[in-house]
Amino acid sequence: MSEKEKSLAEVIKEAIPKMTDFDKGYFLAKAESAMERAEEESDDASKKQST
Repeated sequence: MSEKEKSLAEVIKEAIPKMTDFDKGYFLAKAESAMERAEEESDDASKKQST
C-alpha cells in the first residue's frame, strides 16, 4: 500500500465514526461501485492482453 493510500485509509478511519448511518451507507455504496469498476477495467485489460 502506498503512502497516499495509507493516508487516505487513516482519514477514512477517523471520519466513519462521525458519520450518520445514511452517510455511512452512501460511502459504502460509492466504495463498492468503485471496486466493481476497477475489477471490470482489470478484466477488460487482461482480456485484451490474452487476444
